[in-house]
Amino acid sequence: MTQAQQLERTAVEPAAMVRAFTVKPFPLFFTYLLLLVASVPWRKGEYYSGGIDVVVVAKAALTTLAVVLALLMRRPPGSWARMRAAPVFWLGGYLLISVVGGIIHADGLPAIVLAGRLSLLAFSLVLITVSYRWYEVITALSSAMLVLAGFGALTGLGSLAETGRLYGGTPPLNANGICLMVSVPVIVLTWKAIRATASSLELAAIVPLLGVIWLTGSRTGLTVLMVLMTLLLVTARRVPSGVVGAAAVAGATLVFAAVLTPYVIAYVGRGDPAGLMTLNSRTVAWGAAVDYADTISQQLVGNGLALKEIPVTALYRDEQILDSSWVSALIQVGYAGSALLLLFVLVTLLHAFRLPRPERLLVGSMALLVTLISVLESGLFDTAPLFIVFFTMALLARRIEDRSSG
Repeated sequence: MTQAQQLERTAVEPAAMVRAFTVKPFPLFFTYLLLLVASVPWRKGEYYSGGIDVVVVAKAALTTLAVVLALLMRRPPGSWARMRAAPVFWLGGYLLISVVGGIIHADGLPAIVLAGRLSLLAFSLVLITVSYRWYEVITALSSAMLVLAGFGALTGLGSLAETGRLYGGTPPLNANGICLMVSVPVIVLTWKAIRATASSLELAAIVPLLGVIWLTGSRTGLTVLMVLMTLLLVTARRVPSGVVGAAAVAGATLVFAAVLTPYVIAYVGRGDPAGLMTLNSRTVAWGAAVDYADTISQQLVGNGLALKEIPVTALYRDEQILDSSWVSALIQVGYAGSALLLLFVLVTLLHAFRLPRPERLLVGSMALLVTLISVLESGLFDTAPLFIVFFTMALLARRIEDRSSG
């Protein structure tokens, strides 16, 4: 085999090995599924503020089981030597600030517990990424998200008649959460389609998955996903003619629907176009968050990760969740933690988009997906699927980059 053939084979094989859905290797898939189940809400509208109950114990048990499984995974020789710990140090600094802020300005115990849960989750992700190859990790993450989102959506179909949006039944997933977990396999499938490594079944799966996202009514998630799918298309070196044709048809259909039918306008406005001006009342909580801190120390290190709702002055409510990872960071870890978070995200994106092909577009798209969504959704640095995706990509970006440069 010539050197050119070897290089071509190296570039194609990983793309062909990535799957949007498979349960193999099962230990990896099952570990990710446990982590996801333990990270999504089990009760609507309730947040941990201290104490122990059956839900807290069950989630802790699932996370511990996932860590045990990750510890038992076989790691290739030299895997720890290739591990780059920068993401761990970034996260450690963020959690340290959150604990200090929680102890000084709030009940320190919930802040410590939540930081410990996030540390345990991050530890399991480190073990996973040093045990398996990058395409196996992304495959397992995509598959586990698809299974959890699918089960939640099927058990929550009744929410369509009640609210007009698809929510989870068991577990009670938020519509935006379902959108995120379906978006990950859609990005995988789009990436494979552009690289001409997707099977006919995988290509056919894109349309129903987009349909599920549409049913969730997640405007932010759908918009971000469409932007990333477009970026994947326009930044690819060579795109199969069939993919170009399908994209052209999809674009024309979208324009037709927007101009000649009421469906797109109804989807965007949700019956209240004026709500777009306040981002569904998010700006009410954001404004309150800016003025929340009373002291310089609160402004600097925040109040801990347990603070997720703040007092607001609004009609029919006196408290509101923040619905933004960045505004949440402002009151949870202050300016110091927010600056650290910003640097961590920027460095991760830089490393992801410096990767060689084909990893660059896939890992970079995943990291960019959760970064953009985090502007209007909380969870980027919490025990949540957003964090699982982001931290996994941060670890993979370092490992792949180190391998390619070595």
